[in-house]
Amino acid sequence: MSDVIEAFLVVIGFEEREALPRSLHPLKPNSAWSSGEWVFGNEPRQWNELENVQWDISHLLPRLVSQQRCSLAHSKAA
Repeated sequence: MSDVIEAFLVVIGFEEREALPRSLHPLKPNSAWSSGEWVFGNEPRQWNELENVQWDISHLLPRLVSQQRCSLAHSKAA
């Protein structure tokens, strides 16, 4: 998760750290932190099957950062 937060701080700007909690909120509907499943391509994974290994990180981080960027783009356009 620290990689995700670091990537978000790069996107939103380190000077806006207080905005971090708000910037994570849009991820909730598409995330499976404590129930449900993540879907990477055609491979569904239960929420508790993800591990701190390179494969999982390399698939999860871009997905979360992409969702975050889309959310920021929509909020700036509004």
